[in-house]
Amino acid sequence: MNDPTDRNADSYSLLRRTFADDQPNVQWLLQSLDRSAFGILILDPRLPGNPIIYANQSVTEMSGYCLEELLDHSPDSLWGKDQDQLGIRTLLAAIENGSECRVVLRNYRKDGRLFWNEITLIPVRDQNLEIKCFLQILNDVSNYEKSESEKKLVEDTLRSILNSAEDAIITINDRGEIQDVNLAAEVTFGYQPDELLGQNIKILMPSPYHEEHDGYLKNFLETGVPKVIGIGREVFAKRKNGSVFPAEIAISQVDHKRLFTGIVRNLTERKRNEELLRKEHDLNQKIISTSRSIILMLDPHRKILQFNSCFEQLTGCLLDQARDKDFAELFLPAADHQYFQTCFMHAIAGQTTNELCRTLLTQSGERLIVEWETVPMTSRTGMVVALLCTGVNVTEQRRLEREVLEIATEEQRRIGQDLHDVVGQELTGMAMLAESLAVSLQEGDAKQLQLAQKIARGTSEALRKVRLLSKGLNPVDIDAAGLMAALNSISSRTKEFHKINCEFKCPSPVFLEDNIVANQLYRIAEEATTNAIKHAKASQIMIELLQSEEHIILIIEDDGIGLREGNGSGLGLRIMRYRANRMGGGLSIEGSEFGGTLVKCIIPAASSKDKSA
Repeated sequence: MNDPTDRNADSYSLLRRTFADDQPNVQWLLQSLDRSAFGILILDPRLPGNPIIYANQSVTEMSGYCLEELLDHSPDSLWGKDQDQLGIRTLLAAIENGSECRVVLRNYRKDGRLFWNEITLIPVRDQNLEIKCFLQILNDVSNYEKSESEKKLVEDTLRSILNSAEDAIITINDRGEIQDVNLAAEVTFGYQPDELLGQNIKILMPSPYHEEHDGYLKNFLETGVPKVIGIGREVFAKRKNGSVFPAEIAISQVDHKRLFTGIVRNLTERKRNEELLRKEHDLNQKIISTSRSIILMLDPHRKILQFNSCFEQLTGCLLDQARDKDFAELFLPAADHQYFQTCFMHAIAGQTTNELCRTLLTQSGERLIVEWETVPMTSRTGMVVALLCTGVNVTEQRRLEREVLEIATEEQRRIGQDLHDVVGQELTGMAMLAESLAVSLQEGDAKQLQLAQKIARGTSEALRKVRLLSKGLNPVDIDAAGLMAALNSISSRTKEFHKINCEFKCPSPVFLEDNIVANQLYRIAEEATTNAIKHAKASQIMIELLQSEEHIILIIEDDGIGLREGNGSGLGLRIMRYRANRMGGGLSIEGSEFGGTLVKCIIPAASSKDKSA
């Protein structure tokens, strides 16, 4: 627009009257203002509301209002409904006082869109210093305000993050002067922010760091070779009260600026915990090393993590030779690997068990019997990380128990043999005499005949009971096939006396050279059969004897009511388990496919051949 007077003659006339003392320059002034890239408003202070008497083209483009919608109206139309702004109050106060001011307001275009408007107010005075008009220079600073707003949001967010950090965060310049600190720094060092800002960072350092820091910083600035920057290290720091504490520092340089940020972590609590853990570890190591029990730790894959000196002494294997190797491969007979795997999986799952393996092989090939207790070890998340196993070598104890059993069994056998050979013979002779006496009295006194017959019957019954007692004290014949005959005898007696279908199965002959083992298996079968009759109310019982290359297996199965809750730990069952353990084997009790109970005893085949095992 070349001639503003053509655009609005009334506005031009008004301005001529306003600048009556300088009319030749009015046209030049308007042309200059109209060509300005800034928005220009001229306000008439002599009318209510300070109406606009001039607006250049930049204002119309900035606001979206046409010239006719602006002239003779108050500039508050640009404020919309957002009238409660501090900047507006400042602007109105300046107009009231006739002073200059600069404010940034939220203005609104005709279509309602927000823009940020920087307004510079200049009062125009005449020669008598009377205000003739107000000149407003408008500058759309929306992009700047948006950048500043975003910048402030980022700064506020960063400040919030820094103040929520548990570690002290300190920023210094290239002179070592503290430029900024977070809340944790105040707590850590005991200073208020104004006590730290501008101070040299070495105020937080004890000797010798206090004296050496400036040299370190100068050397880095000159050479660019870092000694601490980018490398965390442990140092000592000093509080306001002079106390010193261990700390870990990490320093980084702000890119493209000669600023450095340090993160300081108080290590007092960590050092205390480390010391407690060290003492606890030392105590545990002493307990482990001096324990007379085996202490073994396996990972979830059966690999050896650790064992103590007791284990080394028993097996003759050093920990360095066995670490990270499979436990079963090193220390168990091949025949026991599957059994160990089953026990290991139960133990690692947290199931209570006192079995881990039946025998432990030493480096010299000796077989040891160990009783185990196991506890799974878990991480904070509950994941099983290891299995802790403690064991007691009971080889000698089992040998002594076996000797006691042998002695007791031998004594029972001797008593049974004496009853059979001595008392039985005497009773046999007395029975024969009583029968002879009864024959001789057949033609004599009837009362004496009855008495003689009664004596004969009593003697025969006593002889029968003595023979049964003798058989009970030594039920299994000493020959290798005795167990099969004894188990078959249990089957026959059960059928005869209890009228229960009891069957003995032995698909292939099982020969036991050890009479003690045979007697123990017989007693287990006898106890299990009695339980099936008395407690399970069984109508069918099956006794089965099997032999594999590695094991001898005895099974007693019934169709009774099964084990009730609490019946799995009775005296009879404990005695059966005890007998099985004494033979180096194990005993399990579970439900039968017939609905009753299945008792299974498995012992190593070696136990039936080697009394010293």
